Amino acid sequence: MRMSSKLAILTCFVFLSGCEKQATGQVAAVVNGEEITLQEINTELEAMSPPDGADKALLQKTALQRIVERRLLAQEARSDGLDKTPEFLSRERQLKDALLVQLLGANAARATDVPDQAKISSYMEKNPALFSDRTVYTLDRIQFPIPADLEILKRFQNDHSMDAVAEKLRELGIKFSRDTGRMDSAQLGQARMNEILSLPPTEPFIFPEGGMVTAAVITGQLKQPISGEQAQALALQSLRGQAQMDILQQRLKVAQKKAKIEYQDGFAPPDRTAGLPKDSAKRP
Repeated sequence: MRMSSKLAILTCFVFLSGCEKQATGQVAAVVNGEEITLQEINTELEAMSPPDGADKALLQKTALQRIVERRLLAQEARSDGLDKTPEFLSRERQLKDALLVQLLGANAARATDVPDQAKISSYMEKNPALFSDRTVYTLDRIQFPIPADLEILKRFQNDHSMDAVAEKLRELGIKFSRDTGRMDSAQLGQARMNEILSLPPTEPFIFPEGGMVTAAVITGQLKQPISGEQAQALALQSLRGQAQMDILQQRLKVAQKKAKIEYQDGFAPPDRTAGLPKDSAKRP
């Protein structure tokens, strides 16, 4: 009995001493037994994007306090059992997947070579819509949700004006909005701009994106060229981003070939090109 009691006391002591975490070394703070490390503060600072020359010590304290407050609220959520709900578990998986993909992309970026000046200059010459010819356009724009049956989009192939598109949508009973919009050639890219500008002035260009279908015509434009150091930096960023995306796409193709994926009936991925107008300029 004495040995048993001593063992119980010793076990309890070890357990308690393990819980008595201290804010020293790489640990900046301890919140109800949960450590906040210097690495967490650095990650928080990266998200804050502090200006150059800012007081580092003050920024660290500000970042730490944000983490402390967030940690306290998270602990309150756990005390309410919210970390056991299906909604939390689903969102947790989503966030973890997104973070892992982000880190995979960062690793891919570090593995790519930095483009030299010749590649940067060549990229700028081949993509004037992003640099010397960068233009902000005003649009007459119609938007509506992507229909479940993409074959419906074929019906707009012979609509050569915005009024015709609007009339067809009314005939189909599809709700839509029509307003003015803006379009930056630097954001669309050279290939899309070439397709759009190849159309007659009143011919709507139509493309699905972000869960919506957009039909629009250009009604005005304002040249806003990008040059000098700003253009150089943007070209470098674009080239490295493109290289990173190429690596991720290659990894995805390899993963898809190796993967065993089974879909329940009705959940197989749709053919995203089905029903789109065959004229490429209609779907940049």
